[in-house]
Amino acid sequence: MLASWRNQIGNRWRIRPYSSKNLVSDAMDPIDLAIIDQLQRNGRIANNELAERVGLSPSPCLRRVRQLERDAVISGYTAIIDRSAVGRSYEPLVWVTLAAITRSSMTEFESAAAKIPDVIEVLRMMGQPDYLLRVATKDAETFETLYIDRLASLPYVQTLTSQIAMKVVKRTTHLPVVPERPRRTNKHA
Repeated sequence: MLASWRNQIGNRWRIRPYSSKNLVSDAMDPIDLAIIDQLQRNGRIANNELAERVGLSPSPCLRRVRQLERDAVISGYTAIIDRSAVGRSYEPLVWVTLAAITRSSMTEFESAAAKIPDVIEVLRMMGQPDYLLRVATKDAETFETLYIDRLASLPYVQTLTSQIAMKVVKRTTHLPVVPERPRRTNKHA
């Protein structure tokens, strides 16, 4: 498919046949995926260096990046902050079960939970419990105040259960969009 696409339009920039609401990863070619991979590793990489790493000249590379941004494949850029440096190293997980599961109860709960700055992620779960909240606070005392004053009073909350991880073993924002290269084995060793 990729070969026929290259034969049809050569090196011209192609218009993607998808919108940001209906993304199909097959619509992106290996160069798009390489660009995404490199930008995930370093969102501040200079376009010249990015172009060199993905095998393009700078102008076509920049056009592809801008197109990925317009298509909302790249939805933004951010800095990854050391949580301890900003006083947010206490990170409990909170499981939430709602008293009633209706469209309005879920909408009301989600809207209220999303407004709490210390809640950094809200996930609606399949099955029980209904939600998982990731929280980032200064310490256990700060979390307890948040738990009692804000989380317990969220709409439709039936039960809250919190847990704290002993250690973060892996945390990444990097999605594996480029397949790993097979490792070479030394047959003569």
